[in-house]
Amino acid sequence: MISLRTQNRFGLLELLLILFFLPFSPAWAAPPLLAGAAALPITPADEEGRLWQEPYEDLNGNGRYDAPDPAFPKRRGEPFTDLNGNGKWDGPFLAGFLHRGPYYTAAGVHDPLWARALVLEQGETTLAIVALDVVGFSYPDVLRIREGVADLGLTQVIVASTHTHGGIDTLGLWGPNFSTDGKDPRTIAWIISQSERAIRQAWAARRPARLTWGKGRPLSRFGALINDLRDPVVIDDELRVMRAEDLDGKTIAALVNWSPHPETSGGISAYLTSDFPHYLRKGIEEGGFSVGGKRATGIGGIAIYVSGSVGGLLTPLRISVLDDDQEPIPERSWAKVQRIGELAAWTALEALRTPASPPIVRIELRSRTLFVPFDNLFLRGLYDKGLFQRETYRDGKAAGKEGTDLLTEVDLINFYTAQGIFAQLATLPGEPFPELSLGGHLKEKKRCWAYTDRKRRLGGNGKERIGPAHPEIPPEPALAEKMAGEYRFILGLGNDELGYIVPANDFVPPQFKPSLRYGTDRCGDDDHYEEIVSAGSQMAPRVVAALMALLKGDEELRTAETEETILNPSWVRRGEGR
Repeated sequence: MISLRTQNRFGLLELLLILFFLPFSPAWAAPPLLAGAAALPITPADEEGRLWQEPYEDLNGNGRYDAPDPAFPKRRGEPFTDLNGNGKWDGPFLAGFLHRGPYYTAAGVHDPLWARALVLEQGETTLAIVALDVVGFSYPDVLRIREGVADLGLTQVIVASTHTHGGIDTLGLWGPNFSTDGKDPRTIAWIISQSERAIRQAWAARRPARLTWGKGRPLSRFGALINDLRDPVVIDDELRVMRAEDLDGKTIAALVNWSPHPETSGGISAYLTSDFPHYLRKGIEEGGFSVGGKRATGIGGIAIYVSGSVGGLLTPLRISVLDDDQEPIPERSWAKVQRIGELAAWTALEALRTPASPPIVRIELRSRTLFVPFDNLFLRGLYDKGLFQRETYRDGKAAGKEGTDLLTEVDLINFYTAQGIFAQLATLPGEPFPELSLGGHLKEKKRCWAYTDRKRRLGGNGKERIGPAHPEIPPEPALAEKMAGEYRFILGLGNDELGYIVPANDFVPPQFKPSLRYGTDRCGDDDHYEEIVSAGSQMAPRVVAALMALLKGDEELRTAETEETILNPSWVRRGEGR
């Protein structure tokens, strides 16, 4: 409102010009931002905590089903009743550590697993993000979730996995052996249903909101929280957070993006857990924990965790984390799980103390489907045995099990202020190496060289020599360098889990003779575990190239003859982006 004093300072013409142009300034004309959030459990258990599983005879009285041990293929598992007639025991097979250690099946629940959803709406753009406490979720199942909420007219739905190694098998890889699918059909249907319900509840709860942003690195005085188990040592340790709050300042949701594997428990227990994200989310919502003698205050709302550049291999294992008295916390303990989650929560809460962020005036969504060559012979063999149920493609067409490629997707979300792009969020369909985010690839072309004694401290012999496996292949561009804005979110395991996204110049396929083992590169280094669980050698360049296309300008994208779908409400009608 313009006061009389202000009016007297301008002539009639100047006043009319002000009144005419003011409503059309970007901040004034921006449609209101709405946000809503919801969280629903996806733990495969009843209200008393009893796990969903087919009946079995607990012959040794340990409280869980003992499946056949892959190390002893002639030994039979405990007898069970095949209620659905699919020829296998259906129940909670634990995911994440292949078949090592004593636990293959769950005995109970340590903390609940969740589907946590955030819906953002501005003008004709409506984005839903749902994060699942699972090791990974395949693209066909993501499409089923999208189909289940299609009537809402959402512009895009992004489904991300936290990649917890204390969750259940949602991919098929962790069954009793490499010939038997470990997924429980009832649980997969439950996760899809709860994801749809969470999105609907978040959509129904949306209200006027504003976004604030923050970033930071967890407190180093309590020890490094992220280790890198594969050369080169490149660690994406930045924690990024976006908070949606209503106009009264009450938190609707806080979206946290960070990069260590949620595997701190290291298979110490047969109980389901989301690992450190449980304590991170609880700490943000409720506070009540202490760091350095100071007590944290929660901000309420619904905290949502999404993994980042977890590949290569970023992990909280094999590092010392200190308590408030600077004493080391035991490795693979619940105390370490809790401490890492709370230190990360503290970092997120501190990051949100930054000055108020400028208002978001537009949200722009871009999506592109692409084909990834499925050339990992180990995973291809498991696929042929029926462990993974998804279509393969040849020459862009569905080809049953005869295809050579897998269909997947990348996404880019741009958040604009009046000054331009303020934040970006990119999704990758697997576990990206941090080199793909930050750079630092192995590049030496002429020789192999010794690294440091870090490997010896982590269990190596200290004599490893490293170098790119394929020095003739150029490294992929670093996404964080190409992205725009102050806040750059990298969502690993976004809308798919195709395994590790390994830089092409260091990809060495597994060997099969005399038995399955890691491949050895030209420098004699056999530290190539990640290739065993990667869809293929061309995934990194294909995925990065697709994202680079989405990072280009609108005009170039609209005229290019490519596969991408640009979900831009300024020129695509709502609901037609898919």
